[in-house]
Amino acid sequence: MVKIVQKDDPILREIAKTVTDDMFGTSKLKKIVGDMKIALAKESDGVALAAPQIGVPLRLFVISGKITELLHRDKTETKKKYPDTVFINPEIIKLSKDKEVLEEGCLSVRFLYGKIERAKKAKIRAFDENGKKFEIGTSGLLAQIFQHETDHLDGKLFIDIATDVHNIPPNKIKIAFFGTPDRAVVILEALKHANIVPSLIITQPDRPQGRKLIMTATPVKIWAKKEKIAVLEPENLEDQAFVKTLQKGDFDLFVVVAYGKIIKENILDIPKRGSLNLHTSLLPKLRGSSPMETAILTDDKKTGVTIMLIDSLMDHGPIIAQKEVSLSKWPLTVNELEEILLKTGGELLAKTIPLWLEGKIKPRDQDHSQATLAKKIKKEDGLINFSDNPYKNYLKFLAYKQWPKTYFFVRKNEDKIRIIITEAEYKNGLFIIQRVIPEGKKEISFSEFEKNYKISAI
Repeated sequence: MVKIVQKDDPILREIAKTVTDDMFGTSKLKKIVGDMKIALAKESDGVALAAPQIGVPLRLFVISGKITELLHRDKTETKKKYPDTVFINPEIIKLSKDKEVLEEGCLSVRFLYGKIERAKKAKIRAFDENGKKFEIGTSGLLAQIFQHETDHLDGKLFIDIATDVHNIPPNKIKIAFFGTPDRAVVILEALKHANIVPSLIITQPDRPQGRKLIMTATPVKIWAKKEKIAVLEPENLEDQAFVKTLQKGDFDLFVVVAYGKIIKENILDIPKRGSLNLHTSLLPKLRGSSPMETAILTDDKKTGVTIMLIDSLMDHGPIIAQKEVSLSKWPLTVNELEEILLKTGGELLAKTIPLWLEGKIKPRDQDHSQATLAKKIKKEDGLINFSDNPYKNYLKFLAYKQWPKTYFFVRKNEDKIRIIITEAEYKNGLFIIQRVIPEGKKEISFSEFEKNYKISAI
């Protein structure tokens, strides 16, 4: 995936190197130019791109065919697609004395605009991809682009000389949010509180729930409908109509929180600034689907949240932001830990998104050698073994409080009965059960259970 580097990247401050004669016609140069065209095409408001903006310190830039189309629009009624124009080793050989103040933005200084005094006319000399020399003299927008892109090749950004620099209005930022359960709603509320509201919600389809199998919307869908935000519920993320809808959406960012399905790169790469995920551990520690439960099971009080840029591997992408939480009480139930981490994560995400979109955060690769895995929880994991360490059983009770819950089996007559533990404590080195729900019955105290059942565990 080709990414446009942002203003804090030091490569944008380097003086780009000349493309040597032996590079013309090579596959290496063709790939660089191809990558630039791909990156530029993804930006609906992009008009040109210099090689340093994709991390390549060479003297070349590409101007979108949209500009040529725009300049010819008044000359013909025929709609025609124009190719992108490549300028290799460009040199401005003449600038007019007449100048004008123009507003500029930059794909590497996202969401900032400013006013700059530029020459009204410019003449440039360059080489095309095959090494053929050409010259172009022009005025207006194209002359402005020549000057802007040449500045890039000399390690300059427009904000170095711009006045009246300002942010674009927040309502122009387009975010799509992928999420499904209640925990995702907590994050949506945090974003809403920070005035960051997605323009599209993607969630899982309605599913049958309860004994009567009534079709029920996801908590995220219910929230979106209340907030009057458009919702998509694809059964299959490979559906071409769904993918095309996202591609046409001109999104700046995708945010993924507990969506429940694997999202492939062809979707993750659609938005201009990639896709962010909130993970409830201090990555690379506890990658996987059960970081909070695993933190409790392993009695690891040092935990927190991570916002990462999603790549093709599970919880593997670069870290965008991270925050450790301070816990005054330990151990906690998974419900208590989740409440703390989601509150912290929602606040961190709300602070991070604007900074990320403005290019003020540089991603940091994870130390993959330190990665640990939080395994997927299975229903049978909740089974209590009374011969195990009592504290270990207590941690299991706390970790599996939401699901699958902790339980044991007893035999009554010929029946094997499942007993769910609903309340317990660890005291004086003992795992003490306080309340249970016998299978098919109401919740009762453990003392009542022992008195009425008079049976031993199996």
